[in-house]
Amino acid sequence: MSDPTKRPLKFPPQHIPYLQKHRILELFHEIARELVIQKPEDHVLFTKQILHNAARSRDVPRVILIPSYKVNALDIAKCMSNVTKQVVISRINLESCLGTEIAGVPSEVIAKCLAYLVRKENCYNLGWIMVDCIRNEQDAKELLQLGIIPTHTIHLISPFQPNLDELLYCNVRPSWPEYRRNIVGMRNAFKASLREIHLGDQMFPKIVQDCLELCKVRKAVKPIQPRVLIIGPRGSGRKTQAKLLAEKLGLICIDFEYLICQVWISATELGTKLRECKNKVCFHSELLSEVVNRRILEEDALRKGWVLVSFPYTDLDFRYLDSLDTPPNRVIFLECDLTVCKERLRHRRVNVYSGSVTNIEEHPKAVEEKTLKTHPKDDESVIDAELKYYCEQYGNLRKYCGPTASFVNGDQNERWVHECILGIILRAPIAAPPRKGLADLANSSSSSSACSCVSVPTTVLDAFVRKV
Repeated sequence: MSDPTKRPLKFPPQHIPYLQKHRILELFHEIARELVIQKPEDHVLFTKQILHNAARSRDVPRVILIPSYKVNALDIAKCMSNVTKQVVISRINLESCLGTEIAGVPSEVIAKCLAYLVRKENCYNLGWIMVDCIRNEQDAKELLQLGIIPTHTIHLISPFQPNLDELLYCNVRPSWPEYRRNIVGMRNAFKASLREIHLGDQMFPKIVQDCLELCKVRKAVKPIQPRVLIIGPRGSGRKTQAKLLAEKLGLICIDFEYLICQVWISATELGTKLRECKNKVCFHSELLSEVVNRRILEEDALRKGWVLVSFPYTDLDFRYLDSLDTPPNRVIFLECDLTVCKERLRHRRVNVYSGSVTNIEEHPKAVEEKTLKTHPKDDESVIDAELKYYCEQYGNLRKYCGPTASFVNGDQNERWVHECILGIILRAPIAAPPRKGLADLANSSSSSSACSCVSVPTTVLDAFVRKV
């Protein structure tokens, strides 16, 4: 039975990650949009013809810049185009196509001319940035009716412009009331994709960079269950942020160090393989990713989503992690100065009876009230070795993630970092090609009896022996 009124239709949880990874829902959305706009006689043939173009147009940015007084939006668009290779469509291009100035030209004609310009092959393949072409709300509505729907509408708000919410007719230029009506009308027409940039006293390059950052974020076709991976050095606040996310969003917090300890002592086949490793602690990528896989496939993790910390260690670990049925769809790097990390770890003490962790710099009286000791893994030599190992692997991890990763300054206070991470999780994922993972898992070394672990420094290995 396929009638959704009789029985709600839902994707099985294990199939959703594949749809998200390859953005199948966005592809269907793009095809459906073209069908209702073009209204072809033979919809099957039309779908076959546009399938390839629809797959490409998912990632093509279509931007409209709404400028304010004394804002050179055309130069901003040209600088953006130098980076993104989009085609800039300005009033000059529009008037050249019309053969006359746009003043007095009907909105319907303006919209048809703009539709002709944006449907050229180079615009269709590379995307476009439209500047100073839309005069008012009627122009905007005519453009939308022809199926020219921007992915981003950016309103550049100058600091000396009066507030649009206020009806001002005194102490403003004579053209302000009409200008305000036109701007408010365009904002209402494009409200689904509208973003604001308050220019303030920002320099020109910073404004261009802000516009480019906004264009990387797309509105999600369907809400996505967060599967978050937080990567950072020890002392950057990874576990703290993971716990805060678990409290705020209801995600399942997965601490890999705790997880592998549980599997290590278990009487399972996977636990046996880990204990049979030639090293005291196994660093074989496939076995470690299998430890994660068993946890994230449990019912609560599939239903609520999860946040993972303390794994992966290397880019090979990451490739195995991406090859699982439910890979992470948010990758966040906590960028933290190593001096700050060391300082945080140096002041950390553990209660020998309860195991609770206390920062003696923030709570100096705790030294007298509680029996606190330095944990062996917080020894200075161990910290230095782990931070050095992270720095050696950082470049490969970041290179593998490419544009799919987001970065947060971990030097800031806990609340600021948490709000930045929340913003990354709650917005639509970055429009970028999916990470490759492993092309062929059939030839992996899991079938062999020997365990080929990643080479790990002795000091780091000893630290993990203490944890396990």
